[in-house]
Amino acid sequence: MTLPLLDMPVHLGWLERRLEAAGGVLERRTVRGFAEAAAEAPVVVNCTGLGARALVPDPGVRPVRGQLVVVENPGVEEWFAEADPASSATTYFFPQPGGLVLGGTAEADDWRTEPDPRTADAIVARCARVRPEIAGARVTAHRVGLRPSREGGVRIEAEPLPGGGLLVHNYGHGGAGVTVAWGCAEAAARLVG
Repeated sequence: MTLPLLDMPVHLGWLERRLEAAGGVLERRTVRGFAEAAAEAPVVVNCTGLGARALVPDPGVRPVRGQLVVVENPGVEEWFAEADPASSATTYFFPQPGGLVLGGTAEADDWRTEPDPRTADAIVARCARVRPEIAGARVTAHRVGLRPSREGGVRIEAEPLPGGGLLVHNYGHGGAGVTVAWGCAEAAARLVG
């Protein structure tokens, strides 16, 4: 089959440029509560990911740690993915312009953001069992991310804010963030009106 494949750092840059081209402004700062945000805008959309655990608060939000290894591509042109239902590890590799992305893990309730060398070695070994040439590929990067999972699934709902504002929640996408992003954004936008 033929499917689209995203390189997340490139994709996020593209989304940011698209926002700016539409007249939007990306501002990074700490918000300690929704009332603070509502003082500046009549509608606040809560896409805080893991931050929703403390900000909402929603104790059902938890991390699912993912670790990847990027290697120089030894000539692999097709992607491969295989899940083991008995394990938190999956075996996959995706050719990208910057190398071959090898994966991966899905470790629930693990807040560590530093690469684990043993995990990296295991990822490379699993991928090399499928494509032996991967074993000798030079490692160029390690990637670790915390997927914002939520008991009960994605939360998309609206609630009134003091002073007449509207708060729209859109969080808890776990590892399916890109897969469901456009549909969830449309559902949240419908709640805005």
